[in-house]
Amino acid sequence: MIDYETIARNNHRSGMNCAMAVYDALGMSNPNKTTPPRPRDNGGVCGAVLAAEQVIRENGGTQADIDEFERRFIEKHKHLKCIELRGFLTGKCNDYVGTAAAITGNMGILSDSE
Repeated sequence: MIDYETIARNNHRSGMNCAMAVYDALGMSNPNKTTPPRPRDNGGVCGAVLAAEQVIRENGGTQADIDEFERRFIEKHKHLKCIELRGFLTGKCNDYVGTAAAITGNMGILSDSE
């Protein structure tokens, strides 16, 4: 199985924004790949979350899959919005990038994650 978390974290450390880092890591074999979302574009939601959700949709995921992703992310980090995540300083953006990529990779939605 591909280590999406490490790839996404390295992308982020190399200068990609949170959304691009996750989208690039998860989209390596995505035939439906388009353009990564912009961070905080949807009501202030973390770019890593938005990118993971877009990849899930592009790979045939359902709203139930999105809901499951969000449940797992919130379970770990308590929030989805960037300002709330960064405002509490309970973690760093690279942690959110890693979590988003790891959760998505472990959901079995991506063709090369099984």
